[in-house]
Amino acid sequence: MVDNLENRLIERSRDKDSAAFGELVKLYRKPLFSYLIKMCGDRFSAEDLFQETLIKVWHGIGKYDERQKFSSWLFSIAHNCAIDFLRKRKLAMNTFEELNEDTAVAKDLHDTVVTKELKEKLDKAVSKLPEKQRQVFLLRQFGEFSFKEIAKLTDEPLNTVLSHMHYAIKKIKDVMRSEYATEK
Repeated sequence: MVDNLENRLIERSRDKDSAAFGELVKLYRKPLFSYLIKMCGDRFSAEDLFQETLIKVWHGIGKYDERQKFSSWLFSIAHNCAIDFLRKRKLAMNTFEELNEDTAVAKDLHDTVVTKELKEKLDKAVSKLPEKQRQVFLLRQFGEFSFKEIAKLTDEPLNTVLSHMHYAIKKIKDVMRSEYATEK
């Protein structure tokens, strides 16, 4: 049923029906925005990237190929926007690690609930991943892409994508264990 709705909204959006496009965006708003905020590290940049993605989708929807999943096409546009943004920011700041340090926000742990603490620790662990591992992890986690789709999107062999995910999970676990051990 969602696919039929999605297909109708896509067709109407191709006819430049902005209301249909708005409904189509609602279907993907949360996972797309979550992906962008994790990719760029801050809400303000994610909002800009979200808008940039939507503009590109609106202008390019006539070129969308129905044989491809719409979500894959949408996330590939968002992914490319985020990568371009990160490259520009990386050049301005010299290193990707400095970028993550600059965007980290200190929280008072006494005023947060346990779930928020865990989320912050996970975000911190993810931010410490090398770029390719982080991309694969975020595409899998927030984009809900299959590993084959991630391989195609990132133009990496499937085994490389699987390896990136394996090492990303391992590093996240190590950082989380380390964080937990320092609290005791």
